[in-house]
Formats: sequence, C-alpha cells, structure tokens
Amino acid sequence: MRSPQQALDVQAVQRVLGSTLIWLGLAFLLIMVLLLSTIRIGTVSGEQVGILLDRMSGEIHVISQSGVKIYNGLLSDFYVLDRTLQSLEMTEVKGRGDRQGKDDLKVKTMDGSGVYVDLKVQYRLDPEMAKEVITTSGPRDNYKKKWARDYTRAICRNYLGELTTEAFYDSSKRDAKLVLAKTEINERLHPFGIRIDRVVIPRRPHFYKEYEDMIKKKKLADQAVLEEQSKALAAKQKQQTLIVQETNRKNVAVEEFKGEMRRKVITTQAEAERAKKAAEAYYEQTTIAAGAHLYEKKKSAEATLARKSAEAEGIMALNKALEGEGGNHMVMMEYAKRIAAMKITGKPFTVQSQIERFEHLKGAASTGRE
Repeated sequence: MRSPQQALDVQAVQRVLGSTLIWLGLAFLLIMVLLLSTIRIGTVSGEQVGILLDRMSGEIHVISQSGVKIYNGLLSDFYVLDRTLQSLEMTEVKGRGDRQGKDDLKVKTMDGSGVYVDLKVQYRLDPEMAKEVITTSGPRDNYKKKWARDYTRAICRNYLGELTTEAFYDSSKRDAKLVLAKTEINERLHPFGIRIDRVVIPRRPHFYKEYEDMIKKKKLADQAVLEEQSKALAAKQKQQTLIVQETNRKNVAVEEFKGEMRRKVITTQAEAERAKKAAEAYYEQTTIAAGAHLYEKKKSAEATLARKSAEAEGIMALNKALEGEGGNHMVMMEYAKRIAAMKITGKPFTVQSQIERFEHLKGAASTGRE
C-alpha cells in the first residue's frame, strides 16, 4: 500500500500534467487561430493574370489559369493584373479623356507650325511577361499609368513632327507616320511587358485660328483648281469617248462595206460560175446537135449522091437506048402525040399563031416552047 505522502505526490504530478496539457492545448489552438487568420483566398478570372510573391525569398509565381488560389498572407502577397485590351485617350475635350483637363498632343511641324492632335491608344499586357510587368511597374494597375502614355506621346510627337503643315491634312501620310511610331513604341515598351495594338488620331488635327483660315482659303483655291481640272478631264474623256464612238462607227461601216463587197463578189462569182456552166452545157449541147446535124446532112448527101448517081446511070442508059432507031421512033411517037393534041379553029385561011419547034440532039432529048 502507498503511504499518504506518496498519494499526495501522485496527485501533485497529475495536477501538473493536467495543467501542462491545458496550456499546450491552448497554445495549439492559438497557433491554429493565428494560422487560420493569415490564410487568404485569391481569385483569378479569365481576363486576369495572377501574381504570387513570396515575401521570404522574393520569388514570383505567375498564375495564368483562372480559378481560386489559397495562400498565406503572412508569407506571400497576391496580386492580379488586367490583361484585357485597354484604351488611353488624350484629347482637348475636357472631361472626356483619361485626364480632366486639355490633354491633346502639340506637334511642331518641319516648317515650324504648331499642330494639335488627339491620340487614342489601345494596348494590353503581355501575359507571358507578367513578371516583368510586376517588377518594373509594381502591383495592380500601375503599368497603365506609367509607360504607355509617356512613350506614346513622346514617340508620336517625333514622327508626326517629320511632316509639313500641309501634309497633316493628308490622312494617309499621318497614318504612315503612326505605323512607324507604333513599331518603335512596341520596341520600347517590350521590356515592360506592354504591347500596343493601335494608335490613331480620332479627330482632325487643327492649327492656330489664323493659320486655319489660311489653310481653308488655300484648300478652297485648290478645290477650285481640282474642279477645273476635273472639268478638263471630263471634257477630254468625253472627247476620247466621241473619238472611240466615231471610230467604232467607221469600223462598223467599213466592215459592213467589206461584207457587202464580199457578198457581191461571192454573188458575182456564183453567177459567173452559173454562166460558165450554162455556156459549157450550151456548147456541149450545140456540139452534140451540130454533130447530129452534120451526121444527118452527111447521110442525106450520101443518099442524094446515091439517088443522083442512080438517076445519072438511068439517063445514061436511056441516052444509050435512044441512040439509033429507037431514038427516032420515040421522036416520031412524041410528034404524033403533039399533033393529035393540036386544035385547029377560025377561018380556013387562018391558022393559030403558035409555032412548035422540035429539036433532036444526040444524047438526051429536050423540048422547048416559045
């Protein structure tokens, strides 16, 4: 069994242990409360870039994806940077641009005139260079206030100052200078993580009032000259049009005449060909007819020759037969026939006044009446 003293010692130890445990629990609870009080929640949207800065080491962590980030507020700092397209307007219109007062850009031209222009700049943060932005511009939106405005004004003033006063009225020349200025601005702002997308002059540049009046008068005179040039050009174009029209008419008339001549030549050639064919047909027909007629006459002549030859042979035979006594007998017979046919009228002493003559020749007999 324990003695009373030992029991008292045990109880004392137990009380000490219990008190220690309580203090340890309170300390742990206090530490947890302190830890929980330093916990921070950061949110990164799709239009932002998160930056987590370690206070102990100075290391920077870039958070490019949107979401929630939990960090210790005692050990780290958390920032977000806007990476959307930003606009910076520098204008003479009060209360309109990024500054309340008159904020347009004054440019000294090559010929010494003062020109006032408004500028509008569109730029954005380069998410890949978020570390450079935070180290050069500081946290939050300081980059919007530091670099874009100053560099844009200085560089645009230099490039636009290379123009003459008259060239300022030519928008193409102004735009060409702004393109060059934009290229140099981006080169200068690249180390700061800023990229310029666009630099424009939204309003027409203006000069001193006296110079504005001179420019207007000159432009009116130039416009009058251009109008006269336009009229002269229109008259020349009209002249060219009339020349072309008359040339076309002439060409059409020439082509029509050539076509008519070709048609007449073709018609004449066709008619000549038809006449030639007709002449050849007539020649052939006439030749055939002449040949047939010649053949017919030849045959007729042959027939006549044969007939005449036969007649001549008959006459010769008759002549031969009449030679000698036979011929005399025939003459006497003919004489008898004629006497028998004679008719005696009138007075006994009157005889019809008609003389008959007989003639007998050697060969064929012939008679005649007078």
